Amino acid sequence: MAKLKPHAATNDNLLTHGLAPAMRFLIAVALDGSVITYGELGEKLERQAGFSRIFDTRIGFVAGSLMGLIHDVDPDAPLINVLVVNQNDRQPSKGAGPFMARRFDEKRLGREDAKTKFPLLWERSFDRAAGEVYKVSAEEWASLYHHAFGEPLSLDTIDKTRQKRQSGTEKDGIPSGRKYGNGGEGPEHKALRLWVKDNPGSVDKSFAQATAETEVDLDSGDRVDVVYKLVDRTVVLEVKSKISNEIDLNRGVFQCIKYRAVRAAMDVRSDAQIEAVLVTEEALPTRIAKLVKLHGIRHIRVPADRS
Repeated sequence: MAKLKPHAATNDNLLTHGLAPAMRFLIAVALDGSVITYGELGEKLERQAGFSRIFDTRIGFVAGSLMGLIHDVDPDAPLINVLVVNQNDRQPSKGAGPFMARRFDEKRLGREDAKTKFPLLWERSFDRAAGEVYKVSAEEWASLYHHAFGEPLSLDTIDKTRQKRQSGTEKDGIPSGRKYGNGGEGPEHKALRLWVKDNPGSVDKSFAQATAETEVDLDSGDRVDVVYKLVDRTVVLEVKSKISNEIDLNRGVFQCIKYRAVRAAMDVRSDAQIEAVLVTEEALPTRIAKLVKLHGIRHIRVPADRS
């Protein structure tokens, strides 16, 4: 006999018991630079928040109510609700229109038929809204959650939610996270990785306004050394320290190619700009330099002595 769930999917219950977990799920999705479908969000609320069956059509109510609550405490908050998308077109439903209309001062987006009547405007606005959401840091989301629900959300809880989102059950041979061999990550690599994370403007002036994260999991099960998030683009960075040999550098180029492709597939924006950068402390050998150029990977050399 199936176990009864504690919460029937009524409006009152969804408002009382569904908004906080929905925001936690969406924060993980936003930080990972991805999206969640209406069906997936409903299933998460059923499994992890104790709801009975929630039809996809009810999730629009959850997303809209959550965004309304967020705007009650911060009218300028980015539209995290747009990351809840239809499975077929990977875009939000018409319920997101009024929020985008107010955010971008474009009344046409608030029309009932905006998505079908003005598809290019809808797509451009959606891309812009998603870009704003992707740039927000974990610390900023935690603060917004606290203001919205009156309870703290720790960075550790955010990280665990992101890890759970990425965890699977099948052992299919794909490495989950970075593998450094028997000795783990070396001190040279770690020092460079953390410096690149903490100093985007020193890596390149165009990255100065980026929100930066390190050891970021992708939906493929891989882990990127550093990710820079700007409103108009996302940058995936693979770092190779001064002790890296030519084999390491060659591997780094192909890691950049893979990370760029996966991150682009995860990103919901139709014109998402995903850049890949190989950061090293030493000059590249001629063969590796040609390989980088061939595949459109940007190489940035940083000083080994950064004291």
